[in-house]
Parts: sequence; C-alpha cells; structure tokens
Amino acid sequence: MTDASSDENVSNGCSPVNESHILQERKIGIFGAISLIVNKIIGAGIFSTPSTIFKLAGSPGMSLILWVIAGAISTCGAMVMLEFGSCIPRSGGMKVYLERSFSPKLLQTCIYLFYCVFLQVSASNAITASSYLLEAAGVESTTWKLRGLAIAAVGFAVGVHTVTPRIGRWLQDLLGAVKLFILLFIVCTGFAALGGHLKVPNPHNFDVSTSFKGTSNNGYNIGTALLNAIFSFQGYDNMNMVLSEVKNPQRTLRIALPTAMGSVTVLYVLANIAYFAGVSREEFTKSDLTIAATLFKNVFGESASTKALPALVALSAIGHLLGVAFTVPRVIQELAKDGVTPFPSLVMYNRPFKTPIWALLIHLGITILFICAPPAGDAFNFVVGLNTYPTVVLLTAVTVGLIKIRLTKGSDFSSSFTVPWGFLAFYMAGNTFLLVMPFVPPSNGKGSTSLPYWLSPMVSLAILALGIIYYVGRFILSPWAFGYKLQPVTINLSDGSQVSRYKVMKPRS
Repeated sequence: MTDASSDENVSNGCSPVNESHILQERKIGIFGAISLIVNKIIGAGIFSTPSTIFKLAGSPGMSLILWVIAGAISTCGAMVMLEFGSCIPRSGGMKVYLERSFSPKLLQTCIYLFYCVFLQVSASNAITASSYLLEAAGVESTTWKLRGLAIAAVGFAVGVHTVTPRIGRWLQDLLGAVKLFILLFIVCTGFAALGGHLKVPNPHNFDVSTSFKGTSNNGYNIGTALLNAIFSFQGYDNMNMVLSEVKNPQRTLRIALPTAMGSVTVLYVLANIAYFAGVSREEFTKSDLTIAATLFKNVFGESASTKALPALVALSAIGHLLGVAFTVPRVIQELAKDGVTPFPSLVMYNRPFKTPIWALLIHLGITILFICAPPAGDAFNFVVGLNTYPTVVLLTAVTVGLIKIRLTKGSDFSSSFTVPWGFLAFYMAGNTFLLVMPFVPPSNGKGSTSLPYWLSPMVSLAILALGIIYYVGRFILSPWAFGYKLQPVTINLSDGSQVSRYKVMKPRS
C-alpha cells in the first residue's frame, strides 16, 4: 500500500497523510464476509421475536406469511446493496451511496454521522446477551447486574477488535458458524415435532381450519409485526461498510451477499415452521423467554439442551456485538476522513494496533450511555430499540438514490449487477408501508408500551434531523455569521477514498 505524497499534501494545505496510518488491509475473504453478514443479521431476534409477531399477527398462518414477506423485502434490499457495492467497492456502505445519490454531498455525510454514532449502537443485543447469560447461570436478574454484564459484553467485543483484530475476526467466523448450527438444530427439532415426537399434545397449528383463525385485521398490528420481522433481517449492508478490507470486493460481494441472505431467509422461515410445529398458541402468548426454549422443552423435556439454550442465545447476541463493533467504528473512521467528526485527524488513525481505536472507543462510550442512562422499564426498552425505523428510512433513501441515478442521463454509474425494476418497486412498496404504519393509530390508541405509539419513529427522525441542523450550523450559518469561507481540501487515497478538511478562509481586507 503506497503512502500519499507528502509534497501533494503540503501543496494542498493539509498536514502530511501516511496511508498506512489510516487505511486497513484487505484481509477478509468469502467466508469472513459471509460471517460478517450472518453475525449482524442473526442476533437474538429469531429466538425471541416470533412470539411477539404471533401476538400481533393473531395466527400461525399470518405470522409465517409476514416472515416470508420480510425475507423477500430484505432480499430486495440486499440486491440494492449488491448493485451499489459492485459499482463503488470501498468502505462506508450507505454513507457512500447517499453521497453519490444526493446533493449537497456534505449534508448526507452529516445526517449519516448522527445515524452511525447514535442509532447504530448495540445496546439491545448487549442487554439480550447479559439477560441470557444470567439465565444460563441460574442467577437472579437485577437492573444493575443486567447492565453490568451488558457493559462487559460490549467491552469485550470492542476490546478484542481494538487490540487483537485477528482474534476478533476469528471469533466472528466461529460464532457465525455457531448461529447457523443453532438454527439448523431448531429446524431439525421442528421436523421431529412434525413427526409426532412431542412430550405435549400436538398444537395443530397447521390444520387448514385453524391456521389462520384469529388473524388480526388491525393495520397497526400487522405493520408492527412486519417491522419486527424486518428487524430480524437487518444487517445485510454490514459487508458494504468495510469493502475496502475485502479481498477482490466485487467478486466476494457477489458470492457472499446472496449466500448469506439466502441461507438466513430459508433458515428463518423453517425455524418459524419448527416453532409452530411444537409450540401451542397459548405458549406463544405466554412466552417470556425465547420461544425456542419452549420448543425444546416440548420435544426433549427438561433436558440439558433446554438449559443450554440460553447460553447459545447469549453467544448469538455476542456474535452480533462483534459484528457491529467491527463495522460501525470503521464507518466512523470514514466519517473522520471526511472531516465532519470532532478531532477528525485523531479519529481516522488506526494506530497502534492497525485498528480505528478512537472510533471504537466512541462506539463503546455511546453504547454504555444507552445501556445506563434510561431508567428501567418501557423507557429503557424504547431507547435500546431505536435503530430499526431510521435504518428503514436510510435504506429507502438509498433505493430512491439508485432509481434517481438510473434515470439521470450521463450519471457515470456502471455496476456489474443490476436489480430488476420489479424488485426495486416491491422493495419501495414494502419500505413505504414500514415507514407509514408506525404512525397509524392502533385500535385502542396505545402501542405495546405505556409510551405513545408514535414516539419511537419520531425520536429516530429527530436524531437524523440533528444531522441537518449540524450541517446548516457548521457549514452555512457559522461562516455567514462570522464572515469567513470554508475551503475544502482533499487528498486522494489509493483505495478510492479521500481525506477532506475544511480550511477557514478570511476575506481579504
């Protein structure tokens, strides 16, 4: 990897930039790329959200339909990531695609800064990991035991990626394989239940006369259930965030993304069939742990496998933490290269461990804040679950950007993969539904918590709006108010990215 020319840097008015202090090496192969996607998608959602989705959907048949629709929508979204990533094979993910699609480019960067720093924290999976670790150990859960163990889990994920990145990647690959094994075991257990190997009466969830009995006709419930299912598929953009570290990125992306998405979608649908094969409606309604634990109990009895399941779910959640801790700080590093973060020259450096240590520490600090700041109860669940809606917002914006680029003559956009127009239309329709339905009042005027049903999407949008305020304040109002101009100075790097800084230029008197 070559260093950027010091003479060029000085002539541009920037301090010298050594590429080896900024850029990461290309060490991620096909299996590593698949594990990155799998670890981000499969957290604890598939083990716990099926019961919530059933309660909202009202019937096994509708629940399965929603899981299939969620898988189809997410697969279309993965195709959008594949088209953009094949054209722009460098780190940054949605940040880069928004900048390519809309003007002013810097506005998109500022919006993504607030999304990445505040809405891509892994507090929910940290809490899930700690909850199931306490369950596996047979220890009573209290608020501060839960928070303390959650902080330890996030600290471990960030620490291993900071000091020993090779071990961090190895753990990601290992836990990715473990997650797939757990899902396969659940699917096999479901086949055993379908074959009549149950220690409880057959739930008859697939009888023609009862499979759709009780289906909800409330739009808010169906929309919320679909949003929950979509949440369990989110993370297919994870590899796009670190494409500059992937070997032969276009080829690897074309293999890894369809493989990961296809495997996860099939396993998710089969896992839900397995749950309904061995768990009754009443048990779905009363479930307060993972529905997989109920399935195992009904098939195997109170066995070692049932007791071990909480530990396996905790490992799955820790794998998710490792995936997030690997990619999000690297996007923060990309944002520092754009000069929009505080102390950008410090945040973008990868010394001394060849990892973005300051970006990792920012991610750790914000995650701990989200774990500890809100009080227990609905407010806490609300805060740790804020990232679903804004992700849909940005994915929709990226798709609109792709359509805009395609319809713009002379856009100089060429990708080795093209999403069919029908798939784009389906994805846009699905996302539009997801964006609108959280604002449709439920039948009783209340959501699933004591908080207003519309509060989560509104707060998410408000955090994204802070990026607009930041952009206007720093790059428009301040120069106007204090009588100076900001001159962008850029340095091209060998991976196709740039280091950008903004020099304050006072008008000549």
